Amino acid sequence: MKVLFVSASDRIGGAAIGGYRLHQALQREGVHSEMLVLRKVTSDPTVHRLASHLNRWRRIPRRLGAWRHSSQLSRNPRAIESGYWSLNLFSYPIAAAINSFDADIVHLNWVGDNYLPIGEIAKIEAPIVWTLQDMWALTGGCHYAQDCLAFQAGCGNCPQLLAASVNDLSARVMREKRLAWSRLSLTVVALSNWLADCARESALFKNKRIEVIGNPVDSMLYKPLDKAAARRAFNLPLDKKLILFGAVGGTSDRRKGFAYLREALGGISAENAELVIFGSPQREALKLGITTHQVGRLQDDVSLSLLYSAADVYVLPTLQEALGNTLVEALACGTPCVTFDGSGAVDVVQHQRAGYVARLKDSADLLAGIEWVLSKAWPRKQLQERTLARYGSRHIASQAIKLYESLLGDCQ
Repeated sequence: MKVLFVSASDRIGGAAIGGYRLHQALQREGVHSEMLVLRKVTSDPTVHRLASHLNRWRRIPRRLGAWRHSSQLSRNPRAIESGYWSLNLFSYPIAAAINSFDADIVHLNWVGDNYLPIGEIAKIEAPIVWTLQDMWALTGGCHYAQDCLAFQAGCGNCPQLLAASVNDLSARVMREKRLAWSRLSLTVVALSNWLADCARESALFKNKRIEVIGNPVDSMLYKPLDKAAARRAFNLPLDKKLILFGAVGGTSDRRKGFAYLREALGGISAENAELVIFGSPQREALKLGITTHQVGRLQDDVSLSLLYSAADVYVLPTLQEALGNTLVEALACGTPCVTFDGSGAVDVVQHQRAGYVARLKDSADLLAGIEWVLSKAWPRKQLQERTLARYGSRHIASQAIKLYESLLGDCQ
């Protein structure tokens, strides 16, 4: 069996990391897996840069498409609370490059920023599996729909666009997707039950096969480490309760909910509690009323595992999340988590078994959850074992292989 993953990157961002981890897990199970990416970070020889599979004349329309994509977004300003957007309207011959691998299964991962244009997906010859790392495949451009349900019928009058109308940019993207994918045979993989429900209710995928398979975590990299040694590695105090928060970009991503954590920490009563933040490339000017340690952006799994092990609780008050790789990682390191209800994070954090699930956007309940977790003694090994039983690399790879085999059986 030969599988080709198509992803914008192998290691840039949580979505890319999730796809790359599955690629590695499949290889360990004997599957011939390769990746085709736009931006390669690793030295892995089974990860191929797209540029090496496009001749000079085909690279020109790719660059032109990327420029037109950026230009179109700039001409359609969005509300300040709007998150990331992709359009993928501008075609170039990437499908030919994908087909040249002669894969049995093409597994799509995060393909935004016009990496895999909408119309090119229908030109892929092998059976397609698409892991939804966010909501983009379901919507008219946004990667998370927030409170909007327009993707269930067809977009337009988008609340994230400042110049919204019936025929706005979101409506155009949705029309393109419907036209290109209406007869497309593909299998949707959602990372969580929440995201699977969104897909089942969507205008685009309600009639598609939908499975739930999470992102894997490697137990050799993410495991409980000695807490005192982990704290010394980051020059963190040994005698404090450490509350950990982290996200790409630090506190700046509104969707990750740091504003609610800030409010909650204003009422913290746990003695000797301090905050640790990772993810920001530079120190942020934060006045939180609690001692705060900023450790910056961590680029490797070992450093992340050490930091999770150093903490007493990991808090991710995300407003919408396909799954939450960092939650899985923290629990694999034996650190309990606190998160909000309402999206895929609840698949990971079992309420009062692996931490605490607070009411969505409720800072008071978030605070209650943090203090409740800090008041308990948590069996770190048990937290790890429960997490690996659901998200361990071998388990997730096994689920993917069964899915592939079922699809190839249908094709015979």
